[in-house]
Amino acid sequence: MALARIACVDLPALPLQLLLRHHPTWRSGPVVVVDTDRPQGIVAWANVHARRHRILPGMTFAAAQSLAAHLQAAVVPPQDIARCVEELHHALVQFSPHVEPALHEPGVFWIDPSGLIPLYGSLEEWAQGIHTALVGRGFQACVVVGFHRFRSYALARCGVGPGHRTGTFAWVLPDPHTESRWSAKVPLAQLGIDPQLRDQLAVLGVVSLGQFLRLPVSELRARFGETAARLHHAASDDWAPLQPRPLEDPVTGELQLEPPDADHTRLLFGLKGLLHRLLHPLAERSQALRLLHLELELDHAPRHHEYIEPARPTLDATMILELVRLRLAALSLPAAVAAVHLELEGVLTDSEQLALFRTRQRRDLEAAGRALARLRAALGPEAVTRARLKPAHLPEASFEWEPILEARFPHPAPNVQAPLCRRFFSRPIPLPPRPRHEPEAWLGRASPVARLHGPHRISGGWWVRTVERDYYYAETKNGEILWIYYDRPRRRWFLQGVVD
Repeated sequence: MALARIACVDLPALPLQLLLRHHPTWRSGPVVVVDTDRPQGIVAWANVHARRHRILPGMTFAAAQSLAAHLQAAVVPPQDIARCVEELHHALVQFSPHVEPALHEPGVFWIDPSGLIPLYGSLEEWAQGIHTALVGRGFQACVVVGFHRFRSYALARCGVGPGHRTGTFAWVLPDPHTESRWSAKVPLAQLGIDPQLRDQLAVLGVVSLGQFLRLPVSELRARFGETAARLHHAASDDWAPLQPRPLEDPVTGELQLEPPDADHTRLLFGLKGLLHRLLHPLAERSQALRLLHLELELDHAPRHHEYIEPARPTLDATMILELVRLRLAALSLPAAVAAVHLELEGVLTDSEQLALFRTRQRRDLEAAGRALARLRAALGPEAVTRARLKPAHLPEASFEWEPILEARFPHPAPNVQAPLCRRFFSRPIPLPPRPRHEPEAWLGRASPVARLHGPHRISGGWWVRTVERDYYYAETKNGEILWIYYDRPRRRWFLQGVVD
């Protein structure tokens, strides 16, 4: 029986690679990525030139700059990293449907190579294909096909293999023994572990993964805490299943033209409404348009395909339509267009772009915030509140009012019917006794009661005072719905609220 395989793909220091792609002139000198743009910002990634100056992750930028006066540093926004990870994930699923991005280490992916040898001929060809595809995108990458999740990861992070150039390669391990022997040589400093734990272990002379695994896990937990124990657990022989991230289908739409039309202006007018509708579900995924696939179904002619890619992912429908207009103006189609099929591919985007899209489509959040601030200034901080549900037994105790500090867009649950809104009175209104012979008129309303729905019993409260209520919905002849209850201990009727 063949042993199960797992592949680890590592794009070392992915945020640093993104930074150097934006600043290619920095490549020849020491460069670091910091978490904040200030002297006390922590170094998260350092390139080879910085490490030669003994600059390591975990240092403050001020301390690192004291070691290299000409050090270059910048912050890479998390949304840029997330967007790049999303693009890489889409690229890697071309080689396997099961791809798991590492949650806390951007640029690390685990891939299941099972069943792919018939397609690629060998695991070596498959791994080399992944490596070539990533290098073609301008990234440095290491691909290791092994047997153990953490050990293959350690070898990919180390970036060294027999007969391979340091830093970037594709390597298929022949057997678990070779994997274990080579992974034992991996320095702990290459594994991205907690800097404090790394330094504490270095004082004891524990600098490689093999030395670390020889330590008893119980003593590791007692002396260095749970972080060291989890690392030992992951690097041991314990097996962890692959958890691939599911792919989201692209957003698609169709525009039918009857009769077929060759006028580009009318075609753009129809595409405008369709594009606006398709951008909404893309924004609901917190994504922006990365690629627009435009398929033109021609009248008695082969279909025509166009791919439109904006300079950067966007939700600006006006800019996208302008790109479509320019592309259509350059086309000379052999027949009229009978239908247009749109396919939108998205990537994660930042909250500012999402807020801008929603502002254009709906309302202005900043204007709403200014209006709420004026109300609070004029009427007090308790003047602008919202109801927050609480786990309580009685209806009047099932919510409380909390101040609203900022305006936000609602996030309704999909495919859920909006419930009826019950308007509570601050205090239940006592009702007159219900007459024996005229039950319709006892509510004292202008319109008599047509139907009663209930009762709905609520009881409890014995720890404070006994509560026994029979709730009813009273529907009057003019369509009004009243929410009433009969208080059994007090033997009285009360009006609790009105249903809108």
